[in-house]
Amino acid sequence: MKKWFIPLLALWLAACSAEPAADEIEGQIRARLHGSADAQLFDISDFQVLDKTQREEGVYLVSVSYRIHFKQGLAELRVLQDEDLIYDRAGPFQQEMGLMELERKYGEFEAGQALAQQVQVWMVRTEQGWRLAEPAQGVHSPAA
Repeated sequence: MKKWFIPLLALWLAACSAEPAADEIEGQIRARLHGSADAQLFDISDFQVLDKTQREEGVYLVSVSYRIHFKQGLAELRVLQDEDLIYDRAGPFQQEMGLMELERKYGEFEAGQALAQQVQVWMVRTEQGWRLAEPAQGVHSPAA
């Protein structure tokens, strides 16, 4: 019994890490980005954690950078949207909100274009591990 106690204790302490690990942060941000847009729209590369600042116990403000590589351009998406446009109660304006949001976030992007991003997110330690505190919020700014 004693020979199992020390490894289990070490494993438990590692699971209760004092700050979010880079792979946990990357996984949460990737899930948020692919959850808010079609996963076939872009790939993410060059992910880096720039800074982690503890604001209070179990709460960190994390700065990250990454590159988004677009597989389709905004103009192509507009053509596809126009082909699939359905005239119903919501109307064309409501159906185009997704494209308007993409344009607001990333500007006029083209297929093959790589766009550097720098984001600050809040990470909170929960019973299920580290999670984004504000999944729909983040300060997006194109990196220079």
